[in-house]
Amino acid sequence: MRAGRKLREIVRARIIGHVEGLEGRVIDKAMKSTPYPYATLGPSYWVDDISECILARDVTLQIDLWDSQVNKGRLEDLTDDVATALRGWSDTDALTMHPMRVTLARVMDDPDGVSVHGVVQVEALVEG
Repeated sequence: MRAGRKLREIVRARIIGHVEGLEGRVIDKAMKSTPYPYATLGPSYWVDDISECILARDVTLQIDLWDSQVNKGRLEDLTDDVATALRGWSDTDALTMHPMRVTLARVMDDPDGVSVHGVVQVEALVEG
């Protein structure tokens, strides 16, 4: 399994295991019937970070959080909890990586007028 896919897998497991309220609610893509609150693994990208003959990538991953508009406070708490669970964390048994950095946390009203949207963006330097 490639590093980017493995990183998504371990981030998903970390959130499920450490963020109360999102147990079993971290998915790749939501359906209309998916109950609130939930998280989806959003866009990701990477840039080469090769040094001293070590193949490495600096991977950025976005975690999107969703709740109904009437629960903006709960979504703010979940966004903060996800950021806290990932800040400085690494799973070096699963992947050769450096501790994660949280580079963005944001909560906003969604244009659909029904939901609120939280974003947590993390970066991790992964080798291999």
